[in-house]
Amino acid sequence: MLVLLQADPAFGRGFVVWNVMQLGNGWKPAVAPAARLDVLRVGLGAGLGLAMAAVLVQLVQWGGGQGGWALFAPLGATAVLVFAVHTGPLSQPWSCVVGNTVSALWALLVLACWPAQGAGWLLPAVAVGGAIACMQLTRSLHPPGGAVALLLVLEAQHGVLHSWSYALVPIGLLTLVLVLLGVAYHRLWGKNYPLQVTVPAPAAKKTLHLPSDELSDADLQALLARFDQDYNLTPQELGQLVRAAEEQAIARRFGSVTCGQVMTAALWTCRPTDDLDTLVAQFRQHPIKSLPVTDAQGHLLGVVARSALFDWLWQQQPHAREKKPRSIWPLWGRKPVATTAVHAAALMEDAPLSVEDHTPVLHLLETLATHTVPFVAVLRQGKLVGIMTRTDVMRILMELAL
Repeated sequence: MLVLLQADPAFGRGFVVWNVMQLGNGWKPAVAPAARLDVLRVGLGAGLGLAMAAVLVQLVQWGGGQGGWALFAPLGATAVLVFAVHTGPLSQPWSCVVGNTVSALWALLVLACWPAQGAGWLLPAVAVGGAIACMQLTRSLHPPGGAVALLLVLEAQHGVLHSWSYALVPIGLLTLVLVLLGVAYHRLWGKNYPLQVTVPAPAAKKTLHLPSDELSDADLQALLARFDQDYNLTPQELGQLVRAAEEQAIARRFGSVTCGQVMTAALWTCRPTDDLDTLVAQFRQHPIKSLPVTDAQGHLLGVVARSALFDWLWQQQPHAREKKPRSIWPLWGRKPVATTAVHAAALMEDAPLSVEDHTPVLHLLETLATHTVPFVAVLRQGKLVGIMTRTDVMRILMELAL
């Protein structure tokens, strides 16, 4: 690289400009533009939360308790997280309340073991670093907790000392008030806070089985750690995002493909009055497992399954129960021993599944994957116009994948 830079000054200048541009890309805004309604919701909620905290601080001071207005610096940061980033793991009630309280307790412990006036330049570093470690150990990482620890150390260096109860009242109490107000406020706006992990119940409605369903919480946590997103998303949130992305990709790819485009239009059908010889001839000529039964207008009445015809033929043979069913195929060339005529209507079963020709293929993927159906009847205004099998679906899947 150095040889190229020395040999070609123009290349060197371009290389420098390119690196500067790449460095500048990292300084661009990473947060998506906020909607105007969200701006109003977040600003109003944070203002109400701090106003309530101010009332409580004033009440504590009137009651003779300890409390300083400087505490509003970390509480303001907590309000930003609770009201503006309420879906993040660092904004959840446990992180807020426990994070601020544990940080305060650690700072008070440091002050109890280390005089505030001795090596004062090192106390803030020990307090903040230890507070972060304590929050990680208690799974309550909360950025304003570092500010709480720093504030207590700075106040002690200026002669303002606090007792152990200060970590609970007012720090823990005020944080709890902010969180409770955030819960009520977000409910009024139709938002979910705190974050609730939705466990899919065994609902009656079938949903698509996607590859992401096979990912365990451990797999999702490993993915978060791989991309350094441990404190930005929970495994459940990542799982929901991955599944939503898969569903969106499937909808985009198959949403415009209808059953009428995929179906097989070449049909072999029979009428309810067709006799046994006609049915046997149809199954012998065509490699099909089921034969749709339609009326004179083309409306689907049902299906005659090859297996049902096999069973009937076998039952008509003399001493059928005593003989071993070595092979059914020889029966095709024999005339069954029957005293009454048999027609397709006697062997007909209900059609397993039928859809309109404008139905998207996406709606049938789960049904075909979880149910054993010989085919799906495709109708147009109630009339049979084609059938769709798993082979047809596999063909369109291969075409779209290439």
